[in-house]
Amino acid sequence: MSDHGTHRPEGNTGIQAGRDVRIEQSMVALGHATLTGTQTPAEHAEAVAELRTAVGLLLDELRRNEEHYEDGAELVEAAEQVQTELTRDEPRRNILLRWLGFIAPGVQATASLASDVTTIQESVNALF
Repeated sequence: MSDHGTHRPEGNTGIQAGRDVRIEQSMVALGHATLTGTQTPAEHAEAVAELRTAVGLLLDELRRNEEHYEDGAELVEAAEQVQTELTRDEPRRNILLRWLGFIAPGVQATASLASDVTTIQESVNALF
């Protein structure tokens, strides 16, 4: 297996969705709120907006450090596809997970970025 990247010593990528996000089964809780049941449209829209922000930050991070990854250009392109899909009225879960599934192994050498991708994947599963 080839090395897909270089660990950045500063560690934290700074990717955050705004507040604490907790995902349990098919429920998402933002901040200190507890979600018990189906989200209202406003809560869902807010969670999707925060997911879009997290993906935008992931894309920025990949662009800044593209040369550190073996498949840097392809990782950037995949993140752009995720970002584009999230602009749809009804983002397609399978498309999002396919692109995120491509990104995850490409950033595995950078633990904090790999963790961010995993969190985004979990959010996609919970929201769509």
